[in-house]
Order: sequence, then C-alpha cells, then structure tokens
Amino acid sequence: MRSDILNKIREKTDIVELVRKYVPSLRKAGRNYKALCPFHNEKTPSFTVNPEKQIFHCFGCQEGGDIFSFIMKIENLTFMESVKKLAKEAQIKIDFSSYNSSEMEKTFSEIKKATCFAAEFYSRFLTSSNAAEARDYLKKRGISEKILKFFNIGYSPPYSDFLVNEASKKGFSKEILLKAGLVQMRETGHLYDYFRNRIMFPIKGIAGDVIAFGGRILSTGEPKYLNSPETPLFSKRKNFYGLYESLPQIRKIRKIIIMEGYIDIIIAHQNNLNFAVAPLGTALTYEQANIVKRYAEEVILMFDGDTAGRKASIKNGNLLVEAGIYPKVALLPSGEDPDDYLRKRGVRAAIEIIKNAPDLMSFMLDLCAEKGVARAPLFEKSKIISSLLETVARQENEIIKSEWLKLISEKISVSHRALTVELAKIKLHTTSPENNKEKTPEEKIPPIEKGLVQLLLKNPRHINLADKIEESMLESDFAKKIISFMRNLKKSALNGVIAELSLKYPEFSPEIIKISVEELGGDSARDESAIKKTVDMVIKTAKEKKWRTMKNNLDSLSPQQLSEFKKLTKELKT
Repeated sequence: MRSDILNKIREKTDIVELVRKYVPSLRKAGRNYKALCPFHNEKTPSFTVNPEKQIFHCFGCQEGGDIFSFIMKIENLTFMESVKKLAKEAQIKIDFSSYNSSEMEKTFSEIKKATCFAAEFYSRFLTSSNAAEARDYLKKRGISEKILKFFNIGYSPPYSDFLVNEASKKGFSKEILLKAGLVQMRETGHLYDYFRNRIMFPIKGIAGDVIAFGGRILSTGEPKYLNSPETPLFSKRKNFYGLYESLPQIRKIRKIIIMEGYIDIIIAHQNNLNFAVAPLGTALTYEQANIVKRYAEEVILMFDGDTAGRKASIKNGNLLVEAGIYPKVALLPSGEDPDDYLRKRGVRAAIEIIKNAPDLMSFMLDLCAEKGVARAPLFEKSKIISSLLETVARQENEIIKSEWLKLISEKISVSHRALTVELAKIKLHTTSPENNKEKTPEEKIPPIEKGLVQLLLKNPRHINLADKIEESMLESDFAKKIISFMRNLKKSALNGVIAELSLKYPEFSPEIIKISVEELGGDSARDESAIKKTVDMVIKTAKEKKWRTMKNNLDSLSPQQLSEFKKLTKELKT
C-alpha cells in the first residue's frame, strides 16, 4: 500500500477521536491523553495517545502504533481491512485492486468469508421445510421474527456433510473450513460438519462480522450447548455473545448486564434490555473483564436464581472486583433465569431488580443472613468470614474496602479489629495473565543515543542538526538506522516519520512508539537547544571511546594514527 495513501487517511483521522470511540474514559494528561489500556487488564492508566504524532502506546503491555495498528488490534482486522475501514470513515476512495495481500491476510479474509457464508446458510436453512422442529422450538421460547433476524439465528441440518458440500460448491477449500472451525476431519480424511441438528447463534466481533457460533442441540444429546473451537478469528476468552448488538446502547448509557445464556440475551433484547451480554461459558475471564471495563461504568450480574447461579455471581463478581470493576448482583427468585423472569413478570419487574441490585459484598452478606451465619458454629462462621475477606482483599479502593469491613462487622457480629487483623493475613493467588506475562528482551541502547533519537522523533524538522554525527560514532543499530532513515526522508514526509519507521523496522516499532509518546519538559526552542547539546555529547562520547582505544594501543599506532591521537587529545582537553 502506497505511503501517500496511508498518510492521506492519517491526515483525515484524528487518533484521539478514533480511540475515544472504543475507550470512552480517554482523558487529557499534559500533551498526551491517558486511559486504562483496552488491550490488557490494569488498574493504573498506562495507555497513552499522542495527538501530535498521532500514535498510541501502552507502557504496561507495550502495545503501540498508529491508527491502523489500533484498529487492527481492537477489531481483530488485517492491515488491509483496517485501511478499508478507515478510508471509508474518512470518505477517501481507494482502488484496492492492485494491492497484493500477504498469505496471512488472505487466509484471515477467507476464514471470515467462510464464517459469514455459514451464518447465511444456517439462517436460510431455518426457513426450509426440514427445519420445522427448530422453528417450533424458537416459537415456544417466545422469540419474535424480528429478533430472529436481528441476531441472525439459524439451524444446522442433522446431516453430517451438508455444510461441507454447500461450502465446497462455493469454492471454500478444506483447509479454510477446518481453520474456520466449521468442519472436522475423520481418520479417513473425510470432512464432516462440526454443528449438526442445532439452533445456531452467530457470535459477532465488534466490527459486526460473524467470527464463530454457539449451537443448542434440538434432540437429546451432549453437549447441550456447543461453541466453535478456537480459530484465528475467535477465542471464547476474549468475546461475548450479544456484545456487537448491544454496543450502541452500552456506549450510550455506559452500563452492561451480564447474563448466562444465548436465549437470556435474545429475550432481554426483545424486552428492550438491549445492553445485555453473555460470556461464552459459565465463568468470566480476565480478558472479558477488560472488555467490560473498556465500555461500562456500571456492571450488573444477572445469573440464574438457583444455587449454581448464586455461586457463579460470587465467582464472577470476585474476578470483576480484582479487575478494578465495582459489580452489582441482580438476584432472581430461586429456580428462575432471566428468560423465565422476563416472560413471566415482564420488563418493568426486571428493571426494578436491576435498579435495586446490591453490590457484591451486600449480596454475599444477604446470602449469609439467609443461612443464619451469625448464629452458625464458630468454625463454619470463621470459614465464611475468610471467604468474605478474600473479596475485600481484591478491592483496591480503600474507601469501599473500609465500608465493606464495617458491613461484615455489623451483619455477622465480629469486631472490626479482628477483621482487620485477619484481612492482613490474606495473600491472594490470582491467575491473571498479566502476572505471568513474559517480557521480550529489548536491545540495549546507550541512553545518550536513545535520548537523541527521542528528541529527533519529537522534532523531525531538526534532523539537520544531527548532520555532524557519522554512523561510526553510533553504537546501536537502533540509532544508526533511525537517524539514517530520517536524513534520507523528504521534508514533506517527516510528519509521518514514526509510522514510516514502524513499518520499515518492525523490530524497533515498540521502542519507537514508546519514546515518541513519553513526555519531555520544555518547548520547541528548548528542544532545538537540547538536540544540539545531545549531538555534541554523542560526538564527544564517540571521540572519548576512540581516544581510550588508541591510548591502550599506543605502541602499535602508525605515525598517522599517532598524529590523530594527539589531535583527539587536544580536542578533548578543550
């Protein structure tokens, strides 16, 4: 893709406004903008956007780049897809016919086409004469035609190779169907459909493309619900069912309801509770908690009203607290799920429960009161208090933590002092991926060279100030390649130098982005002076190093080298 086209899109796209669509909490902080990172779970903002350079960088997970990198990462797109999306939003028409996609991009694109084809196929099959049982089931569940179409619900035939044959006719290869998780292979080498005789619920990414499926079996059999396997497009740890459909309302009200099943979400939307999502399994993950935190300020858990649902509320609530979220729990009557409750009692009753939902600690204490924990045997009471204190320990907000301790003390009749002593003993062992993330080793760059590159990246128009520096004076490939590239770049292209460098030297991209967004004190005039001083220091450091080398080898120097050594000695003294 030509750099002039990419620069045209960059000029028409403000990275701050682009990021804010996905990270509403982005706030100005000095010259930059900051927020909690949308790509990893953190409690202190380390995600930074630099409006001058039109780049972003997270000092926690080291993700960084320009507008294209951001869209690729946040929407799981290929580079070409991100260009097309941003060009469309910037109202720039581009002829993509001459662009040669990489093999990875082609594969990624083909997998998307295959999953979208499958969604259309399943949706069409639901209207066929062979799907009467499936339509009857959906009708009994009270799902309207409008919602069926909105969620693109379908039906997979009970035959073993129906989708295989239809997809093959459309030109999809065996490899693509396997990579898309739509088929499996027998030992004989024959393919068979992964989903058979199931109500099909397409799972969409936040860009709106179908990336996977959930299937509910119609007849008896296990598993009752089956999700797509992990694919290049889909990881169940990083997605929710109903998120794409709910995003417009979630962005508007900054609130999310988390329910358990596909039908719960569909019936919730049918009743205008159109900010409901479901994890693709019974337990939330840290990645999903991070998504929740990205979009919502208020999170309500609404699981089944049975014992399993209450346990799930506590388990998932604890994970949300640990992720820096303040969850509430909407408790349903025993034996009812959100679908049952909405159909029996209506949306007004559900809204009332949501409105009055207690926070996680109050919910846990209400359950304790139901069991009569305050009057329970001492050992049992001690175990329950320890469980409550583990939730308190996950809470980082000291004000909330203090109030929770007061609540426990009042409700279970235990002294505040005793609770504080026990709390101090608790050491949580979390399974957050951030705790075990391995850092890739970075090249050791001399600080003086790193500082010079940083100043030049922030003030590329002053690259001529580094003309006195010869390549032999620099130690690191990092400084050599960046300064050389900037010298050879046309003045008109200097504004996009960071993006150009990141594409040219991907191995240095994280460091380039990182030092570009780090704030430096001083204005432009001081920056020019700082560049001159830093250039002089680099030259002096190189000369000192050369002088030391020559001094250590005085006996072997030629007359010409000896003359150079004397000249260097005189220069360094002055």
